[in-house]
Amino acid sequence: MVEDTCTDDNSTELQQISEHLAELAGDSHVQIDDEYQSFYEWMRERGKNHVKEDELADRTASNYISRLDQLHRHAISLLDIENEVTIGPDQADELLLLLAKDTITKQNGELYDSKRKLSDALKKYFEWRYYTNDLEFEWQPGIKFSDGNHTSAAEFTYEEVGRILEVAQSYGKLPSYYETSSEERDRINGLVAQRLSKPKEAVNREDWRKADQSAKIWSLVSVGYDAGLTPIEVGRAKVSWYKPERQVLEIPTEAASKEREKEIISLSDDSDEAMSYWIRERRHLEKYDGANRLWLNREGNPYQSGSLCRLVRKLCDEAEVPYEDRPVRWYSLRHSIGQHMESDGSLNQTNDQLRHNTYETTVSTYGNSAAEERRETLNKSRSKAERAANNPEYEPYADVDIQTKFGQAKETVPEDAITSTDSGFHVNAHLKDTTGNRAEISRQLLSNEEPSSSS
Repeated sequence: MVEDTCTDDNSTELQQISEHLAELAGDSHVQIDDEYQSFYEWMRERGKNHVKEDELADRTASNYISRLDQLHRHAISLLDIENEVTIGPDQADELLLLLAKDTITKQNGELYDSKRKLSDALKKYFEWRYYTNDLEFEWQPGIKFSDGNHTSAAEFTYEEVGRILEVAQSYGKLPSYYETSSEERDRINGLVAQRLSKPKEAVNREDWRKADQSAKIWSLVSVGYDAGLTPIEVGRAKVSWYKPERQVLEIPTEAASKEREKEIISLSDDSDEAMSYWIRERRHLEKYDGANRLWLNREGNPYQSGSLCRLVRKLCDEAEVPYEDRPVRWYSLRHSIGQHMESDGSLNQTNDQLRHNTYETTVSTYGNSAAEERRETLNKSRSKAERAANNPEYEPYADVDIQTKFGQAKETVPEDAITSTDSGFHVNAHLKDTTGNRAEISRQLLSNEEPSSSS
């Protein structure tokens, strides 16, 4: 929520709008501020779902207000509007067109990083006006924006992820103190001073040892990949999110990107080990004294999208992973784990791990099979065709997927997996060791059912 006061003696304290918008609006600023306050209150009461009366978090509602404030200023400055109190549907269309053409920029002249978020703010604004009977129809944006920071982020292959994670574990490792020349030692002293936040002239050999054993980047990248953390979640991450006894990360909905409702994220054994080292290490670092942030950058501030993107590219350089001809960003880690988890597990697992609010999002983003996966399938099909051509008795459809009652195991049953014996049938298969699978096996063993290759 933006609170400010105008410099005019006759002005009243602003509830929501910025001083800049108040100055542009002149005498209309009080009415605009009242409108914004009503909009904010509606979002806090039922902005997430008007019908179900689900509220938006304060931070999310305030972000909508801030972005709408920016657009309102552009509307007053650039458009010919009679009523400065509200933005009309026609003005909204014009604003999006100017945004698409990069006519609208930040105050410092830079382009907006996320035009989609500005468009979403307008959409939420008109949703409020529609549900409060101010408009007869619910406005929809005519131009669709996507965030360059995540929707177009390139994915890494399995090999590339492996190399990046390996480099992250030893990222920034220093050479031996005694094997460096005086010139090189002086340069590295500057690096050590930065890492330990101490004067360069005070750096000694023991400081080299301390600066050479940090698990910060290892834990950040490993957990970032496993959990598919967004930049804003990395910046907000707290030590309390990590639950070592359960080997999970638990992100509160109000702190999650897009207020994702699913909060529990599994961590691999490697990430759990990295976190264990990092939690112990950060206790001895002065800049974390009194801070509950899980990771801070060199200046002692939370990480942001730009610094995380630069980190990923530095790791790519060390791991010899090319990125010149593709958009490699921090989001590349999230997209990669999504694709790999779908390939190795299931869409259900991917949906839970990435905390998508709808299954459709997971399907549309990761439902497409990878080229390597399809190539393997083609090779299997060719092999079956060749075998069938050379052996008239071969039954290509005897190899069936195990995917029904015993989970999404991506494996096949060989044609001799089920054989008849004097006492019945023998089934040779690998199944996931779960309570449900054990119960199902017991039920079939105690019944007269004939086992099938799908069981």
